[in-house]
Amino acid sequence: MTKEFKRTFFSSSIAVLLIITNLIGLKYTNFANFVLPISFITYPLISLSVIMLVDIFGRKTAKQAVYTAFLLQLVMLLIYLLTTSLSNQTIISDMAYEVNRLFRIDIVSIITSLIVYLALCFVIINLFDNFKLKNQKSVGSVICIFIFTLLYGSINILVTNYQEGYEILLILLYTHLVATCFMTMICYGLYYVLRENFDYSEPEMVSTKDKSVKTLLEEEKIVIEEDKEKKKKKRNYRKDGNKVSRRPKNKQKKEK
Repeated sequence: MTKEFKRTFFSSSIAVLLIITNLIGLKYTNFANFVLPISFITYPLISLSVIMLVDIFGRKTAKQAVYTAFLLQLVMLLIYLLTTSLSNQTIISDMAYEVNRLFRIDIVSIITSLIVYLALCFVIINLFDNFKLKNQKSVGSVICIFIFTLLYGSINILVTNYQEGYEILLILLYTHLVATCFMTMICYGLYYVLRENFDYSEPEMVSTKDKSVKTLLEEEKIVIEEDKEKKKKKRNYRKDGNKVSRRPKNKQKKEK
């Protein structure tokens, strides 16, 4: 599996999953006697794709993929508004009505979802990068997936169901919490499998922004030590190539 394929795969996954999330955001299902939004499946998969990009390629590549998915979602939204604004044909008016009812999209919920998506993606990118520098990627992946899924789903539930009663909101939030724990365990298993199977033998050139302060200081120390050694070698030899004697001046006078 080449590095370009990995980058393309995870970047495309973020864009596709984000579009699907906003398409099915208003739809609910009954899962194990729990009422849940169908998008509870896509939330952790988005965070898993972001984490894999940070793990393999670094923060810069992950942020580029997040921006690309955001722009593609805006393009899709504009195309949807354009097509739904056109008048229906008289022959297939019933079919057009059913299609519009099936893909019913709330503009306010989508805009809120995109804002939350950007904010949470930047949070988990920086958070996981800190865990990565501390060699605690397993713990970081669990925490990032859980935070992203819980907050993304909870905010969308509150935005789309704010007109419902207080008790219904509490039930939806509780069931979402249970589903978040369940999906976090599954996505951690996927992360473990992907991490073990992917080859990290060809690291990408990392910018100074993606390096830790500790590694930058170590590199500076190495450069300073190399400069000192070069200066010492220059002092020990004359211009003609002969080595300079380092005996004290008093001993040289006594010998004379």
